[in-house]
Amino acid sequence: MKAAGAPQKLRFTVQSCSGEDSDYTVRELLYHSPQTRGWQSPRFCKYPQEIVIRLERPSKIQQIQILTHEFKIPTKVEIYVGLALAAADADPAANGSSMRRLGYLSFDSNERSNHQARELKSVHVTVDAQLIRLVIHRCHVNKHNIYNQVGIIALNLIGELLPLSPEGPAPFLEVEAAVGRELPYYNKAAAEAADLQLDMHVDGVTAARIKKLVRAKEAAVAAEDYDEAKRLKCSIERLKVVGGKIAQLEARKRLAVEREDYDLAKALKADIEKLRLAGEAAAVSISPAGQQQGGAAAAAAGGARGNSRDPDEIFNRVLGKSRSAGIGIAAPAEASGSADAAYSDPEAAQLAQQQQQQQQLYTGGNDAGAYGR
Repeated sequence: MKAAGAPQKLRFTVQSCSGEDSDYTVRELLYHSPQTRGWQSPRFCKYPQEIVIRLERPSKIQQIQILTHEFKIPTKVEIYVGLALAAADADPAANGSSMRRLGYLSFDSNERSNHQARELKSVHVTVDAQLIRLVIHRCHVNKHNIYNQVGIIALNLIGELLPLSPEGPAPFLEVEAAVGRELPYYNKAAAEAADLQLDMHVDGVTAARIKKLVRAKEAAVAAEDYDEAKRLKCSIERLKVVGGKIAQLEARKRLAVEREDYDLAKALKADIEKLRLAGEAAAVSISPAGQQQGGAAAAAAGGARGNSRDPDEIFNRVLGKSRSAGIGIAAPAEASGSADAAYSDPEAAQLAQQQQQQQQLYTGGNDAGAYGR
């Protein structure tokens, strides 16, 4: 059995943009990480705004993901696609006549979250294209958006590269070619590894580890070693949830460094290392038969007893129950100067609460409800 073309992140560049805020340029869309700042339109700009994206090579796009700002929110984003024309490559406007409209995505005003969460819209399509044109309409009006701007934090395109045009004469039918007996299947794991949420919610070290395990799982499936594939699948799931917790701690560590609270930053760094070791141990400690496999990572993390895939339980086991409140609502300080006392800082607690709300309120728009024509 083989995958019917592995979905992957499609590399792109920005070919043109109608305008940008000098502090939030369109080049920010070329980077995916929890620290991504994203693109924002100029202050008091005219609508609609437009961004033209050019893929590295013609591709079959299977999924489009757009993550908007928490309060600089467009009411609607129209999507146009097309293949690059040799005569019009240098002039994006010349390609307008050759691009066709796929539809539009509508975005919520975000009043329910008090503008503390970001909305992620994902739409599944099947279209061959190299150029993607986003037409971004006026913003939702709210008291925070005093300059009437719109912002896109991240843009992600998932699909498959189209084969390059063969040189020379067209090939003929191979009469004696062997007939393949393997049925192709959709590689869901590869699509999940390319998903924007992995880059935005999981720390970089864990995300790289997950992608490596995804490739190993693909190799196990190709070799029909389904026990190993199952074990790797469990490891990937555990690393995803633990990586989300690590990303939250890293955000708090950056805040501590900005405020020059180096004692807290040091404590958070130690906790991140412990949690990463515990997550790695939990990921590798399950055998296909459900038995534990002790290893160096498990020993370094103090063991991964329980093998729970719940990141809060892993966090409590490694860092202690009193510190687990640092992820969500801060616990009362017990001793001045201790890590627990530092964790009860009100600003850090507020940041942690906002991040938790963002993870809970990220929404994936479905094709029928969020995508119109």
